[in-house]
Amino acid sequence: MTERDSPRLGPDTSAPRPSLAEIAAQLDRQTVAGPSATAPVEAPKQLRATRVASGAWLGGVCTGLAAHLGWPVLLIRAIVVALAGVLLVGAVVYAVLWLAMPIDRSPAAPGIDAATRTGMRTQTSVRSSDIGERLALLLLGVGVALLVQFLVPSWQVVPFWPMVVFAVGVALVWTQADSLMPRIGRRRRMRAVMQALLGIALIAGGIVLTISRGFGIRALTTPQWTGVILFVVLLAVAAPWAFRTRTALTVAREQELLANARADVASHLHDSVLQTLALIQRQADDPRAVAALARKQERELRQWLYGESHEADTIKTALEAAAAEVEDDGGVTVDLVVVGDHELDVRMDALVRASREAMLNAAKHSGADRVDVYAEILDDVAEVYVRDRGQGFEVGSVSDDRMGVRGSIVDRMARHDGTARIRSVPGEGTEVWLRMELE
Repeated sequence: MTERDSPRLGPDTSAPRPSLAEIAAQLDRQTVAGPSATAPVEAPKQLRATRVASGAWLGGVCTGLAAHLGWPVLLIRAIVVALAGVLLVGAVVYAVLWLAMPIDRSPAAPGIDAATRTGMRTQTSVRSSDIGERLALLLLGVGVALLVQFLVPSWQVVPFWPMVVFAVGVALVWTQADSLMPRIGRRRRMRAVMQALLGIALIAGGIVLTISRGFGIRALTTPQWTGVILFVVLLAVAAPWAFRTRTALTVAREQELLANARADVASHLHDSVLQTLALIQRQADDPRAVAALARKQERELRQWLYGESHEADTIKTALEAAAAEVEDDGGVTVDLVVVGDHELDVRMDALVRASREAMLNAAKHSGADRVDVYAEILDDVAEVYVRDRGQGFEVGSVSDDRMGVRGSIVDRMARHDGTARIRSVPGEGTEVWLRMELE
């Protein structure tokens, strides 16, 4: 077979060409970065808002929304206070967000956290600027409430001011639900208990004022309204702790899953990677054995990380298994690239076996330290190219009794209606082209 009759398996071999692994790595980099990208791709920002305890006046809702939206926190507080003057709409929205938004539990510095738990570091005093802002917002809320009731007289039937007392009591109780430091000082514990009791008293007082204003003072003596008062008080008090318990259970579940995943990784690394490293230390004087162990462990670790199947039921998996066997037996690196896939039948199994024999011959006889394999499976045809840059040989000098080339490659492909062509030049390497039409 002359050079003119032989198939063109690739570009001119006189010039050095990059390996298939280098080409694949370059394509991966272009896919991630894009053709015109000049900077690394930034991860998308987190869209979930959280309540920020640092700098919060009440529950950290406005502080968290300001950090999430990028707005001034004073503007958020003014909007909430203004809406609170309209039938307590702002207070209801604030309460819903308080329950819905998780609190930011970013860990503090170890020294600060330890000093806080032991009572050596207390909250800083309120600054004069904060007092001025709070007074201004309070006057804004009262002014909006009076203006709304003056402009809309029909809304005066709503028990606004008793509900304000109720909202203040809820705020005092709910602020204690965000405290997750059990080891606090005695003074702080007593102050928290007194604050919670005051809040419960304001909640009950707000409910009593609302009922007495809407239905009369005598309605408070009936068992039905007494039950309503107790139910609302218990609901208002228990709501934040119920949500906090649910959040704590979710966090505990996530931590358990993370701990189990870390345990699985540690077990797998101990059973595979660490054992292989020990074998490499014992065989440090044999470079070929060390390289074979490293390749085998890399392949197993990739299969475990990416969940690749070990069953050879397709052309791709069969070629990967064949390349792995050649690497282990021949002590060379096999760069395999497979485009497309097809189920493994009798004819495709013959193609894989012929490819394996070509890879094995290159590993044993070429003298090269790497074999490039490229497989392309289309809808109607499957082609495999096996190439090495070894010493090469004269194709015409191969006798008919050589089972490696004639029997295991050429004749095997011919028996299954396939095609096998071999091109080799002494000193330049060998290329084997295998073609099988799909049924």
